[in-house]
Amino acid sequence: MAKRLTHNLGLKILAVLIAALLWLIAININDPVSQQTYSVTVQMNNMNTLTDNNKYVEVLENSDNIRVTVRAARSVLSELSDKNIIATADANKLTEGDYIPIELSCTRNGISADDLKADKDYVRVNVENIKRRQLPISVEVQGEPAENYMLNSTSTAQNAVSISGPESIINTVSTVSVEIDITNASTDVNISLPIHLYDSQGKEIIDKRITKNISDVSTTASIWLIKGVPIEYGYTGVPADGYEVDGNIGSTISYINIAGKPGTVKNIQKISIEDALDISGVTRNVEEIIDIRKFLPDGVIIPDAQTDTKTTLTLRILKIVEEEEEENTEEENG
Repeated sequence: MAKRLTHNLGLKILAVLIAALLWLIAININDPVSQQTYSVTVQMNNMNTLTDNNKYVEVLENSDNIRVTVRAARSVLSELSDKNIIATADANKLTEGDYIPIELSCTRNGISADDLKADKDYVRVNVENIKRRQLPISVEVQGEPAENYMLNSTSTAQNAVSISGPESIINTVSTVSVEIDITNASTDVNISLPIHLYDSQGKEIIDKRITKNISDVSTTASIWLIKGVPIEYGYTGVPADGYEVDGNIGSTISYINIAGKPGTVKNIQKISIEDALDISGVTRNVEEIIDIRKFLPDGVIIPDAQTDTKTTLTLRILKIVEEEEEENTEEENG
């Protein structure tokens, strides 16, 4: 019996090997091994270990989107989709140079990690400190108001904005402003406006990595009416005994432009300065310089900063000549 089993042993082993080879060939003909490439997004795990430590993490160069080649039998690949391929990057495994290794797996049976090959081995990230700043909001004015109107002031409902983001980006922010258009305005302009960030060169910074506590702010431009009105001057007191006032007060300014809220200025027909001069007990002509601005009604200004608001007032004071003195003078002259 043993002789029968060992008789032509080499030929028998060769036959077995040939049979196995023919089986493999048959299998590969009917269900050959092939490969297919899939687009996969890497799952970023444990990112909170960085963000909870006040770190900003940004994936660079789209490195979390990879292509994975799978090698398997055609029958297996036919039922495979990109959803079956799992790519993960664990932030706890962050290396020097800010690389996170990619790990691959598949949810389908018959495919191991050795059957998967990605075109990238790492997700590249940028990790830096998060910085927070609070900056004042300025108002930039565009256009001119209607004729005979002026811009008095601007204001915002909140005077500052808080921004946060990667330190390198936040450090480039120099100014914050809103832009309000007052073209042909004859009343106050009230509008909600977007907040813009600018660098030191005046270039706007638009970056989705920057977070603002408010993106818009209610803004007001106060528009005032300009109107020309005459000025009337008066005096208080009386001259010394034996003296009298001769005529009205003379002035170097008798007409001036004023500005204020339209409802206020429209009702002003003149500026009356009743106590411009005090002539109590005077015996000679009075001359005095006054600043008109001190006598304007509340809420009214002189709109042009270049306008001379100081006027010289003059008032003639004459000595009273008695009739009896006049007669004596005539007799002496006769």
